[in-house]
Amino acid sequence: MKKLIPILAAVLLGTAACSSSGDGDSGGPVELVIWHGQDDMASESMEKLVASFNKSHPGIKVKTDSGGATADTMLPKVTAAFAADTYPDIAYMYGSWAAALARSPKVPNLKKYIGDPAVGWNDFWPNTREAAAVNGKVIGFPAVSDNLTVLYNKKMLAKAGLKPPPPTWTWDDFREMARKLTDAEAKTYGTTWAIAGGEETTWTLWPLVWQHGGDILSADGKKAVFNSPQGAKALSLVQQMAVQDKSVYLDTSPAEKGQKLFESGRLGMFLAGPWVLPDVKAAKIDYGFAPLPGTNGDHQTVSGMDNWAVFDHGNRRVKAAVEFLTWLTRPEQQLVWMMDTGSLPTRASIAKLPGYQDYLKKYPGIGVVADNIVNAKKIRPATSKYPRISAFVADAIASALLGRSDAQSALNDAARKSDALLAVPGQ
Repeated sequence: MKKLIPILAAVLLGTAACSSSGDGDSGGPVELVIWHGQDDMASESMEKLVASFNKSHPGIKVKTDSGGATADTMLPKVTAAFAADTYPDIAYMYGSWAAALARSPKVPNLKKYIGDPAVGWNDFWPNTREAAAVNGKVIGFPAVSDNLTVLYNKKMLAKAGLKPPPPTWTWDDFREMARKLTDAEAKTYGTTWAIAGGEETTWTLWPLVWQHGGDILSADGKKAVFNSPQGAKALSLVQQMAVQDKSVYLDTSPAEKGQKLFESGRLGMFLAGPWVLPDVKAAKIDYGFAPLPGTNGDHQTVSGMDNWAVFDHGNRRVKAAVEFLTWLTRPEQQLVWMMDTGSLPTRASIAKLPGYQDYLKKYPGIGVVADNIVNAKKIRPATSKYPRISAFVADAIASALLGRSDAQSALNDAARKSDALLAVPGQ
């Protein structure tokens, strides 16, 4: 992502090229392409759901594709596809990208569709609805509601003589536990941090910044403030763990090898969420959940309200995409997705379904994640420039964790680039 993000504004926002007129043969089924960006169990679940839809809706044919990208790299993939006019009808997009997408002429406003009772728009959690709308423009349907927690390997903790982390634990506790869980000879690590450059790199830092009293941008959104003393203190902690303690596995792979390390029983603690549960359970890891460590009693986390974004290939295909997403996001289909993937409910009514209790039993500890949503007090900036700012910060984090720069200098460099970007009007 960090190589492609700098061109996003020019292609995604500045190009006013006409959207495709591909309504196709009005006499045959409408053909749609969805880039889901999922892998492993989530990919299998999506294939199953789409097959079920295609069987029951002969007028629409949905073709699934990973898009050649993970969810973390979907924005640059879609942006490149916009330029080449090879973009899909639907794609899984992080909620933090909504502002950038909303400014693209290739993203239609779905506001006129969401009033249909079949959509059940008000049944979605309010924060998921907010993530799908920017200044009145609805770019898609809520796909995921989640938040960042800590998964821990019970067996590894016990072997290291450690007790499961209590709800009141601190980052000092986290650091000490990570140090004790690290064994160079056995190639086990206390924790991991993604440094491949995508949003996965930055979103794990924001809770530490917020807990220390810092923020990402100024209140008016015109200046970067993540390089404040509070921000530098947050990054310095992780840097010390990586460089001094060597308790952090630095994950340079877009495929997120850190998760595979946890699934192999060689990672003690993993900053993640319910989306990894199917693979963790398949690996037979005896896991537990804990809220993020806190700072002075503040356990703020970051939430990921992601979307199924719709792209314009003509009215007929947009309407078909809405029909498919209306079906896909209904409580019954969402419960199937939740059972397969461990995702949290996106709708209030899902908890009333008979199978919801089976979901709770299948994923022990999922209640900790659901309760943790109260610690999601802030959101990432709703600006079209956020993806590029995030890329600058991701570079700074990587530089610090690799020992190439001190935390303050790395963040200052990212802030200078961010301020220059924020000073450019209309971009």
